[in-house]
Amino acid sequence: MRARQAAWDALPAAAQARLRQVATAFAGLPIEQQHSLHAQFAEMDALERHGWLLGPELGAEFWALQPLLGYVPEAQRQALLGLLRGLPADQREHLALLSQRTPPQDRAALRRDLLAQGADSRGAWLKQRAAR
Repeated sequence: MRARQAAWDALPAAAQARLRQVATAFAGLPIEQQHSLHAQFAEMDALERHGWLLGPELGAEFWALQPLLGYVPEAQRQALLGLLRGLPADQREHLALLSQRTPPQDRAALRRDLLAQGADSRGAWLKQRAAR
């Protein structure tokens, strides 16, 4: 439960508001549909379920980004999550491609290089790296 609360606290206010709206809509569904959705979620792989703690956008893209997110040192975790939450969809798409293509032994360097990019150059850097 603590992990869920910490994940909630880490979400931006806009994501929290969106999730509150979704929870309200979910509560208005027929009970059978709620049970069905709960069952679908329970059938997911535990890692995928855990990925949804990152919020609606990153949770939906978790499998594509998971190779990059899988073993993030604690010192980089908050900076990386903040960066990911601020990336436009096209840049997250390039990063997902890089994440899938980068061998495990090179992922730490990819994270380090990504975090070193300034916001003004990050989009071009991601596009260039994804085009290789």
